Amino acid sequence: MMVKGFTIGLLFISLSGCASYLANQMTSPKKSNVEGNISDWAVVQQLCDSNNYCVKAIGLGESAEGDHSLEFRFHINDNHKIWRYETKSDGVEPPKPLANHLIFLFAGYSQPTEVLYIHQLWLQRMTGAEVIVIPSAENTETFKFGLDYAPPIVAEIQRLNPVKVHLIGFSMGALAAVEVEKQIDNAKLYLVAPMADFDYSAKAIYDILYRDKIYATFISQDTLEDAIQIVYEESGTTSKDTDLIAKLNRVTSPTFIYASDKDRVVEYSVFDSIPNDNIDVNIYEELNHLEMVALLSQDLMTDFVSDLLERPVMKSEITTLGILCDFDDDDCLNQLPD
Repeated sequence: MMVKGFTIGLLFISLSGCASYLANQMTSPKKSNVEGNISDWAVVQQLCDSNNYCVKAIGLGESAEGDHSLEFRFHINDNHKIWRYETKSDGVEPPKPLANHLIFLFAGYSQPTEVLYIHQLWLQRMTGAEVIVIPSAENTETFKFGLDYAPPIVAEIQRLNPVKVHLIGFSMGALAAVEVEKQIDNAKLYLVAPMADFDYSAKAIYDILYRDKIYATFISQDTLEDAIQIVYEESGTTSKDTDLIAKLNRVTSPTFIYASDKDRVVEYSVFDSIPNDNIDVNIYEELNHLEMVALLSQDLMTDFVSDLLERPVMKSEITTLGILCDFDDDDCLNQLPD
């Protein structure tokens, strides 16, 4: 995820002091810290525009039907957690309130795509919509903050011609979601812990991970700022292109923002003053960035699903996520199906 993504890069850069090396680490794909039986049902595909520019996407198709038993193992710093999820069909056709709709999940910076797979499965089952996961922005040949995702995705939307398109952006994935929104006329936006300012977030990550470390003295603020500018230059973008607040001022679709007052990667207060009646802002307490982008809050999940389905949802309905346990917590694990 976003915070985890800089770990290796900043460790090495602390010894070299090279802004170019740091910039390269910022924009390179990261090794996933999630293990699980993803390949059993995920379908990798390519979405392409008329110029044959393509982006990787993960769909479900017919594999979403039937019974599933999934297990994911998360390694976050020194914590090892297990997340199990099981679905069983009772033979009754479930309601499909969003049939003929299309849902895109845009992964955040360095956010393991696997984190979104469970959400993809229950979303498709709960709504009846087709749900597609788009990997994080650094998983392309040339890093462009995900802004280059729009043409292939818009082409796919035009091909499928859905009734409505739900664009769900996590962290940096908000930029890609908003970029798609401005090119279609039947969208709804859901932005979870959206990255409003890349400069702010990059510096915040450094402060969180390294400000108190002894080798932090080898990385000057100027070096960090130079690295950020190199990222912009090599991606062919500027800070104006990643100014999410300016973009949100212009959105015409219903937009829901979910942020936390304890998210040190995202400055949540900037969302309170957006002069756009199409935007609804929800602020949560005591959730860090990782917890936000993984939807690890019952209140957050309840609000999100209510906004998605356009009806009040009870917390008792949000029981499709399984249980997240420490790997050695037998009491917790015993609540899960074997």
